[in-house]
Amino acid sequence: MTRVDIPKRAQGPASRYEGGVIADSMWEGFAQAIVRVELTDGPVVLVPRGEGVGEFPFHGPVHIITAYNPAGVQTHDATNRERHRELEHRVTPYDVLPTVGSDPGGSMPEPGYALLDVSLDTAVEIGHEFEQRAIYRWTHESLSIIGVDEPIRLHLGWSLSPT
Repeated sequence: MTRVDIPKRAQGPASRYEGGVIADSMWEGFAQAIVRVELTDGPVVLVPRGEGVGEFPFHGPVHIITAYNPAGVQTHDATNRERHRELEHRVTPYDVLPTVGSDPGGSMPEPGYALLDVSLDTAVEIGHEFEQRAIYRWTHESLSIIGVDEPIRLHLGWSLSPT
């Protein structure tokens, strides 16, 4: 895991780091989460790993966003479902694929969308609108976790697993 872009002002309790690795349990959870992506040819599971990457199935960066649990606060299921519908409406101008992120064991599933051919700025703006702490940026080089309101970026390797 590579850690970059952390100025002094971001080194408070919510995003402190030790030895170049973020010590915030939420960010550690982001770095361990798996994401099921519904590709045209069938679903795959995007799995973060320390180094290396798999065969990237797209021609440009993909940004993965959810609307569940704003600001990292566990939210009632009905509220999360309504927020997901709002996100679905918000991303209608873009090419998207359905996703479901979860911990490696599959608990705490959070539906979202993989946005294709969308700039990082646009993806971060949408993440901000839905009060997310981070979004994912998936490229042929890395799986990056991008802070929405914090200047934090984690760069990981990734692999794809069939479902």
